[in-house]
Amino acid sequence: MTAQTSHVPIPASISGETGKSAGSGLAWLLREARKAPFYAAAALILVLAVGTAVLGPYLPFPDPEAQVLGDRMLGPMSRGADGTLYLAGTDNLGRDTLSRTVHGARLSIGIAASAAVIAGLLGTALGIVAAYRGGIADLLVMRMVDLQMAFPSLVLAIFLLYIIGSNVTNLILLLVVFSWAVFARMARAQTLSLRNQPFVEGAVALGASDTRIILRHIVPHLIPVMAIVAVFDFAGVMLAEAGLSFLGLGVLPPEISWGLMLSQGREYINTGGWWLLAVPGAALSLTCLSANLTSRWLQVLTRIQE
Repeated sequence: MTAQTSHVPIPASISGETGKSAGSGLAWLLREARKAPFYAAAALILVLAVGTAVLGPYLPFPDPEAQVLGDRMLGPMSRGADGTLYLAGTDNLGRDTLSRTVHGARLSIGIAASAAVIAGLLGTALGIVAAYRGGIADLLVMRMVDLQMAFPSLVLAIFLLYIIGSNVTNLILLLVVFSWAVFARMARAQTLSLRNQPFVEGAVALGASDTRIILRHIVPHLIPVMAIVAVFDFAGVMLAEAGLSFLGLGVLPPEISWGLMLSQGREYINTGGWWLLAVPGAALSLTCLSANLTSRWLQVLTRIQE
């Protein structure tokens, strides 16, 4: 993975292309999408999943907690006693599985996105400081990275959540603790490379402050790389949240998440309730796969732009 170090982008107002930049950028993206329709489809699915998480409460789906005991354990495409069509069936309390899956996206994707963003900001900041300052700062940050990566994350997460308690806030903080090191290592490596580039050395020679050099010359070149890492990490964090919720240490009732739905549905797999695992499991798998493929496509697009 390489950084964009060949040039510093010229603002559109200076280059005289203010009216063309947005249109030309969209046209370029559409051209690349036609060249890689598989990756483009994955990116579209990811956008739709995030959109569902944001707009889920406002979409025309039944109340995910509404219980219709007469319609318990109906399979997909079944009709209830009142004629209601359940596209993805119902659970043991007669709740609409599709509605619960859509509403569960809010926490599953929200927790993963929050943890990835916070970990990205924290890890990137520490990585830049470690690389740019060097010395004790570099030593401390990298030893913290080594220490964090030395422990088995899942076992430690189970232990910590057992001690501090399971709630959404604690879960996000714990996922941040286990994710920031990846961003720190990448940001440090990229900053070490950028620090010796001519445009940074020129800024130093002109007397620019460290803060100005970092914010104006280093951070803009890190953004594409860190965005790729964030999208890839998003998938891993989502799987971690689902695993912890499945074990009863993440999201707890009455909240809804895909991992919790998998945990509740496993009790009925042997009695024919396969859809209680298949529907949230498919949503989780498809979203994570889309995030992984999108991060790969972003990496390809970044190299093309270089």
